[in-house]
Amino acid sequence: MSMLIDSFGREITYLRLSVTDRCDLRCSYCMAEKMTFLPRNELLSLEELESLSAAFITRGVRKIRITGGEPLVRRDIMNLIKGLSRYKDSGDLDEITVTTNATQLPKYAAQLKQYGVERINVSLDTLNPKKFAALTRRNALDQVIKGLDAAQEAGLKVKINAVALKGVNEHEISDLLRWAHNRDMALTLIEVMPLGEIDGDRVDQYLPLTEVRERLEREFTLTD
Repeated sequence: MSMLIDSFGREITYLRLSVTDRCDLRCSYCMAEKMTFLPRNELLSLEELESLSAAFITRGVRKIRITGGEPLVRRDIMNLIKGLSRYKDSGDLDEITVTTNATQLPKYAAQLKQYGVERINVSLDTLNPKKFAALTRRNALDQVIKGLDAAQEAGLKVKINAVALKGVNEHEISDLLRWAHNRDMALTLIEVMPLGEIDGDRVDQYLPLTEVRERLEREFTLTD
């Protein structure tokens, strides 16, 4: 079969697969505290998701990222990842990765590694328990840290994704960077992008990454 080509003539080799809109956290810039989720019968089944992935793989997709919501709260999600691992074992797929909030990693980290996942992205905006609880509306920072411990113990490479929020975590970004690098984890900073069903206007939390970079350059040597 022919490769998938976008309108700029580029081959499409990367697929993000959102397996659920549900999450066990309620990050204020992401969703409302009382969310209305899709009815389960409107979601693709795990079998349909694997079949869809297989179709993309035959058209040249080499990397698949499992996302959500929080993908690891999807019931029997390991069955999908185990199924996709067959394509990695056969050489038809180069990489399976997962984006997660880490709360479920104490339960699933070892299995993820077993089924061919080599690296994960973890969303984490603060190491301050009170700020974490305020941002996520859940008192779960300890569980997230346990998840990160479990991931690294299982041999998974971890990249932290942190949203830069004006007036919230802007003055602890350098500490977050030191913490991540001291644990041999990469850190990616993201500008806040309110999307979906959220409470209120989040424009006041917008912090340009150009401004963040200027601050970081006072403490670190940054290389493009």
